[in-house]
Amino acid sequence: MNNFSRLAKPEEASSYLPHFSRSLAEKSARRLTAMPLFSEKDYREMHPGAVDGSDGDTFYHALCYGAPQGAPLFKPEQIARSLANASDSSTDESSPAAPVVSSFHDRAGAFRAQYPHASVYVSSLGNTFMKEIAGDLALDLRRAGLDVVIQDENSDIASMPPLSIVVAPHEFFTLGVGKEWMRDAVVSASFVYNTEQLHTPWFAKAMPAIVASQGVFDISPQAAHLFGEAGIPAMHLEPGATLQTRWLEDEDMDHPLVDALPTNAKGQIFNPRAWTGRPIDVSFFGSESARRESFFGRNAATFAKLSSFIYYRRQWHGPILDYTEGRSLTRLAGHVAGHSKISLNIHRDEFPYFEWHRMVRQGMASGALVVTDPCLPHPHLRPGEHFFEEEARHIPNLLEWLIFDVDGQRDAQRVLKNTADLLSSNEANFVRTDAMLSFLSKQLGGTGP
Repeated sequence: MNNFSRLAKPEEASSYLPHFSRSLAEKSARRLTAMPLFSEKDYREMHPGAVDGSDGDTFYHALCYGAPQGAPLFKPEQIARSLANASDSSTDESSPAAPVVSSFHDRAGAFRAQYPHASVYVSSLGNTFMKEIAGDLALDLRRAGLDVVIQDENSDIASMPPLSIVVAPHEFFTLGVGKEWMRDAVVSASFVYNTEQLHTPWFAKAMPAIVASQGVFDISPQAAHLFGEAGIPAMHLEPGATLQTRWLEDEDMDHPLVDALPTNAKGQIFNPRAWTGRPIDVSFFGSESARRESFFGRNAATFAKLSSFIYYRRQWHGPILDYTEGRSLTRLAGHVAGHSKISLNIHRDEFPYFEWHRMVRQGMASGALVVTDPCLPHPHLRPGEHFFEEEARHIPNLLEWLIFDVDGQRDAQRVLKNTADLLSSNEANFVRTDAMLSFLSKQLGGTGP
């Protein structure tokens, strides 16, 4: 029997969710039954004997025992099938109509009259990327005139406003005193913003909050579609990204990685629309994985030929935390992209998610040309139009063509212009906030936009 089969007290969902009521857990577990992604047979095969120790209810066990411990909820084959099926529908997000911006303020005013205040919650102990996303979400809501406060797990639970969004529930509800927030009155009244991929233990940890929440924002269009199919209110949402001219702060200049930069890549200011004179040919920031290890090892000769800057973070370092060197490190990733011709994305494993943070927020926003191995389709960003996509084994040839060949350079400039124009569009910001308000209003029962 697996060690996550411990029995709960009658009033609690499980010993791993002590503040989550059994009644809400049972209601939430039923949402799993509507998810084609979840298979009772697969779950029992992955965890033989475990379900038998918790009244034999597979869905309840998965949500209240397996998920809180990061246990696999779905077989990889089923995830791959579901993502492929979702990709056929999740890219159907319609382009905004022209009147959206002109009428935005009226709809924002109606929403603000009902919900003038909002809180965006993010763990103080989690990955610093999540704090960046929280800041971007707050900016989107402030665009509608809302009074938005970013808070963490040390805030007063009793002061939660009716409009509350929890970023990265896999961190917020599981780290430190955030565990105290995993209770009915909080979770069922909140919206959550999921950033994690379906096959990871972090997604599993987020699952109890996802299925019990008022609604889900997801950074993946495919995941949002899968939630929606299961009757879970969900919206694909990527925070805004705009062209940057500077990432580093004065305190970052003492970071050891700055010393490793070429002399002409140490300036804090860069031009996101200037490309040909950038001193770094190709850069990569990411954590280690067997797939990446194989790619970089196999193509070491190519990277040695180019002016390359590769930061390859070992897993034992753990997540990039906001209260360590992490703040400087994430800014350095953007800074390096701002001095690189090409920002490279290589997927961690066989699941080819569109890596928004690396590809858009760091790479495209810094004026770098993004090159990636094949991704799941994106509703608005397309290969050959906003980035280059190629099978991993052919990426070295593509890099050399883009950097050294006149035709390659010309094609690179075309794609860079498309991306810069897109990220410079103020209309896109209003459209995104308008869509957020419409989704929130519908779930909150209001009459807003």
